[in-house]
Amino acid sequence: MKRTLSVLAGSAALALALTACSNGSNDTAATSADGHDIVKVGLFPSSAVGAFQIGMEQGFFADEGIEVELVMGQSSAAQLPAVNSGGLDFILASPTTPLVAASKGLDVPIVSGYARNRPETISDSVAVLVGPGSDIKTPKDLSGKRVAINALGSIGEIGIKEAVALDGGDPDSITFVQLGFDQVAAQLESGQIDAGMAGPPFIGQILNNGGAVVSDFIPAAGLDGAELVIVAGRKLVETKPELVERFTRALDETLTYAEEHQDEVRELLPTVIGTDPAVAAKTEFIQWDANLDVEAIEQFSTLLVKYGVMNEEPGDDIVWSQ
Repeated sequence: MKRTLSVLAGSAALALALTACSNGSNDTAATSADGHDIVKVGLFPSSAVGAFQIGMEQGFFADEGIEVELVMGQSSAAQLPAVNSGGLDFILASPTTPLVAASKGLDVPIVSGYARNRPETISDSVAVLVGPGSDIKTPKDLSGKRVAINALGSIGEIGIKEAVALDGGDPDSITFVQLGFDQVAAQLESGQIDAGMAGPPFIGQILNNGGAVVSDFIPAAGLDGAELVIVAGRKLVETKPELVERFTRALDETLTYAEEHQDEVRELLPTVIGTDPAVAAKTEFIQWDANLDVEAIEQFSTLLVKYGVMNEEPGDDIVWSQ
């Protein structure tokens, strides 16, 4: 297996800075002027930011005595050290992030679901795309190619490998390059990558430029039930379980509202992540749902071991229970 690394210096520096300054900072939660607990949530550029923002604007978190600060990074893997040490309280992540972390001795349990894939809608979630005129037409054509994913050892790596294998290709011949979703369109155009993993609204940008979807790999690999989750540090859930409960209640209300008011989320995208308004208006969303599909988490574990990212599956305590 070949994997290369191309990380934005700013994102890496952010994670390191948060780690360095935290020193277990969630021992004593900061409070706002109105007495609300200040909770720092790590996100990466995607339409999921819009769902969080709308929950903040609707006051769901404030109703639970929480003031949310959103901290942007390139990926959940880049923000993992900060949530482990307390520099961040929660992060939005693929299930691979806490599962792989557990295999390396970090204790960062999953505390809530966030989103699941809509199998009938390709552009609602992440997919593998190519630029105009590419000779890559099916997953097996990715064999021997240079493919961008947003984090090595992630849902992108194991999901794409499984989709390629199921299509009769050679998953071990793929060279994976780590790249943020917002960089994929430019690198496809320049030819620095052959294909790239992207999510909404960036899928729309690539398709509008004449690109095409090669693989909706998440449902193909059986990972669609728990595509995004919320992760916390073990120290936070053990010392402040009541705060975690209030946060997850507000999140449940947020995701229910976002699912039922998707046009309101679309209107926020140009502001919160700089999406072109025309693209934002056509963006299809993942299914936002705070309920956690434990069977999907088990499939993640199975594929992570199958493709050599982990040596063994973690224990049941990877999922926090109230």
